[in-house]
Amino acid sequence: MRRSGTYLRGLAGVVALLSAFLSQSVDAQYFRRPVSVLDPNIMLIDEKAVLGAKIDAGTTLIDQNGRERRWGEFLGKPLILVLSYYSCDGSCSIINTELANLLAEVSTVIPGEDFRVITLSFDRHDSKDTTATFRSHLALSGSLADNWTFATFKSEAELKSETERIGFKFFWSPEDRVFLHPGAFLFFSPDGRLIRVLYHDDITPRDVELAVLDARQGQFRPAEIVKFALSLCYSYSYHDGRYVMSIPLIVGAGALIFGLATLFGSMILFNLTKRSKRTRGSEYAQSA
Repeated sequence: MRRSGTYLRGLAGVVALLSAFLSQSVDAQYFRRPVSVLDPNIMLIDEKAVLGAKIDAGTTLIDQNGRERRWGEFLGKPLILVLSYYSCDGSCSIINTELANLLAEVSTVIPGEDFRVITLSFDRHDSKDTTATFRSHLALSGSLADNWTFATFKSEAELKSETERIGFKFFWSPEDRVFLHPGAFLFFSPDGRLIRVLYHDDITPRDVELAVLDARQGQFRPAEIVKFALSLCYSYSYHDGRYVMSIPLIVGAGALIFGLATLFGSMILFNLTKRSKRTRGSEYAQSA
């Protein structure tokens, strides 16, 4: 009987341990944060699919001063668009600050003269107050501050239609209480066509500079030969998401320069040889 009692008590202990383990396992599974099934590619803009797209020029915006503006008012020269939301507690400020820092290192293109910047909220809850507060935290100055507008869409319908038009997707995460969205700079031509998309985490001031020059679509004044030459020396790589040296163009230019140098050298040599023969002929005639 003692062995039987001991066996029963041991069995009860095993059952208790199994019950505790299973209970902890169930709790762990219940409280474990589910693995995200969000495809990170969704957060990228399909640039090839939307290049050339235009935001409706009549789209109404409300700027940081509460003034109504039309999208078309910002065109006429290249435009850099940053889509953000103003209650964002980190990433949007970082993205806009990074753009300001990149532009501070650019010298070939000048704010106001060569391009404008606009940060536009995709959050329908943003207002004039949140817009002004967000802008104040960036501490912009000089010509960049004068030519950088912060605004919201006046209507939710236009917010949805115009962000869809340029392939910008964003999602509200209730669990994290944040929007998930691309961290991108969108470059528009003077007539409002989307020309280039760059992502903030892997570009240099040179990339921003070249994207602005790209957005000009070959419209350079005679005095801007340096800018035009610079735009020709680089080409955009979809694979790298940035600008790279245009090797075929450089090789071609080198071959052209070499060919011209050879041609001019041959002409000079020919003229010198011809002149030398005339001189020797003249000397021979005089000696005769």
